[in-house]
Amino acid sequence: MPDWTYHLNNLANQLWRLSPACRIPADPVQVKLVAHRGAYIAGNNSPAPENTLAAFDRCLKHNIWGIELDVRLTKDGEPVVHHDQACGRLYQRPDINIASTSFANLRRQLPQIPHLQEVIERYGKHLHLMIELKASWRENKPLQPQLTRLLDTLEPGEHYHLLSLEPDHLEGFRQLPPATLVDVALTNTKDIIRQNISLGHGAVAGSFALLNQAYINQLKAAGKHIGTGQVNHPDIVNREAYRGIDWVFSDQPLRLITNS
Repeated sequence: MPDWTYHLNNLANQLWRLSPACRIPADPVQVKLVAHRGAYIAGNNSPAPENTLAAFDRCLKHNIWGIELDVRLTKDGEPVVHHDQACGRLYQRPDINIASTSFANLRRQLPQIPHLQEVIERYGKHLHLMIELKASWRENKPLQPQLTRLLDTLEPGEHYHLLSLEPDHLEGFRQLPPATLVDVALTNTKDIIRQNISLGHGAVAGSFALLNQAYINQLKAAGKHIGTGQVNHPDIVNREAYRGIDWVFSDQPLRLITNS
């Protein structure tokens, strides 16, 4: 996450706490909390980096409802769980680019980066999987058949959703129920909602500060599910529950639960 986005989100988490809805306690049973890249620990030499089994294990331990994870393809078409194109930010290996290396070499060099199959086998049906696609099915032909095969044991919508910042990335998965497909907005909320409704995808996720009540009403009227993030303060969870948000995404999920 860019520094300016991180700081703006922290500021929003403080400012939006002034909303009266923040003082109405949420029913914890109804809040579907999604750990963004897992319940990771930031920093070099972290024992639980983002998008790793260690970060996802922490979600299981604390009974978090779901995890968001990012999927990229290696040079030989294997889906692995990693956010960035290269591995410099997390592992100080900027020389390793996911799309330019084989899975075998990636596993030798950085065994912390899991294969998607490992994640599905370990957490499928235990944690809800919010799988963000970082690659286009049009440019990466193995993506659609690989994901379809790996997800075959799970029920779409019940056990997983597919997410993307690019709505067209989800068009390669139209064999799934439309409710499974989630378009993600950054600052382009209006445009993503327009594309979502036009394409018939089932849900939109975006900033809790930018998805205003008018947008929420529009999405609900169209029968869409809604996710908001990055919610990093318990008061904001109350507000989102009051607004009828379906999924709450957070970079700091353990801060939002009482049993952390």
